[in-house]
Amino acid sequence: MTAHPRLAAALAAALFTGASFQQLATARPSDYDDAAATLALHDRARYTDGCASHRVPPWACVFLKAAVCFARLAPGQDQHLLAGPHDRTQLLRVAEAARMRPTQPPVGQRTGPVGRIQWDWRERKEAQRYDTMLTRHQLPPSS
Repeated sequence: MTAHPRLAAALAAALFTGASFQQLATARPSDYDDAAATLALHDRARYTDGCASHRVPPWACVFLKAAVCFARLAPGQDQHLLAGPHDRTQLLRVAEAARMRPTQPPVGQRTGPVGRIQWDWRERKEAQRYDTMLTRHQLPPSS
């Protein structure tokens, strides 16, 4: 799997939150509360899931504690708790090696080669729903 504490924590967090990569990338060390066993994820633009606080299951606490310790080793340099912008490819490789895949689109909605995993299908689907909602609620221009 991986020996990198941030990637291991990101994979664990993806399992218990169901959050998208873009949301995992918002977490900072201060977003994990060890005493309360909670993790806050953010979506300031409210583009997909909105901000949320998640209970951390006991099995995942060790991964998040390790990621916090790792982030503190280089203060001010890389303050991402779970994933930085450059970690997407590595995280997908780790998830694929562990055979952990997100929900896939129905057969009729799949794009690309058969068997290809669409990692961002859920994110794109939520974004399209959000864009549709915004378009529907826009006021017509006044003349």
